[in-house]
Amino acid sequence: MAQPDLNATALPAQAELQSFARAAAHLLAERQVRAPGMRVVKRKAGVGIQHLDHRDYRPGDEVRHIDWRQTARRRRPIVRQFESESVSDWVVMLDLSSSMAVHGAAKWQAAARGAAAMCYALLELGHRVGLLAFGRGVRAECPRGRGRAHYAGIIRLLGSLRPSPTGEPSDLGACAPRLRGDASVIVFSDFLADDEMRRDLAALLERCTSLHALQVGQASETSLGVAGEADLVDVETGERLAARLDANAVAVAAAERAAMTRRLRGFCERSGIAFTAWDVQRPWQQMLIEHLARARSAC
Repeated sequence: MAQPDLNATALPAQAELQSFARAAAHLLAERQVRAPGMRVVKRKAGVGIQHLDHRDYRPGDEVRHIDWRQTARRRRPIVRQFESESVSDWVVMLDLSSSMAVHGAAKWQAAARGAAAMCYALLELGHRVGLLAFGRGVRAECPRGRGRAHYAGIIRLLGSLRPSPTGEPSDLGACAPRLRGDASVIVFSDFLADDEMRRDLAALLERCTSLHALQVGQASETSLGVAGEADLVDVETGERLAARLDANAVAVAAAERAAMTRRLRGFCERSGIAFTAWDVQRPWQQMLIEHLARARSAC
């Protein structure tokens, strides 16, 4: 199987990111988006006002916030941005297992776009954001940080990541020890495992302030497009299974896939995890906004 071509062009353009950040701002600002039953951790404000970043001057900005040195250097009015006392920490987790690479890696591309967009929107609001990529274990990590320079680092890391074509299972639980301090966590994965990673989600839940699970999938992944006797191979474990493929077999596979999603959804609802099943044919902007709106309305 050829390695999917997953370069940085798969990530959202700047205009798309800005549009999404504006739409998501009211869902991410002031209070954390969380599901019912999640514990709330009040963050202590630091002494004074912490400088965060710079941006262009906008009508209505206070003159005292103008950075005159940056204004002279850039030859246009520049103001300082300050950290809000209501900001929080977020960790975005991304699945690099082999099941994310099948069918042209459409699931991986959707997950990478969603992760990039969430990081951008959260950083624009002053939140501290980190990124963890996992497969058999933690494959890559970008520690939590703030500002546009930090987003550039996240994008460089995302651009270097690829799901393994074969032989890479999902071990989301390996990410749990990396959660130090209070943070909200959002996981992009297809959750294709024996127990839909419910045990791993439970391990994360014990270490975070709130937990979001976005299950990326595609309707075509249970349709092989062939008929007759076939030797099926699990891309993650390498296990082989002789099978006869016909319309009934495809229907059984689709029913089992739907049952896995129902089990995962039910577990998330019982555990207080915000859950969304995302068919990658639907635009990432729409899915993320719908997910955040549902999670916030449940607060």
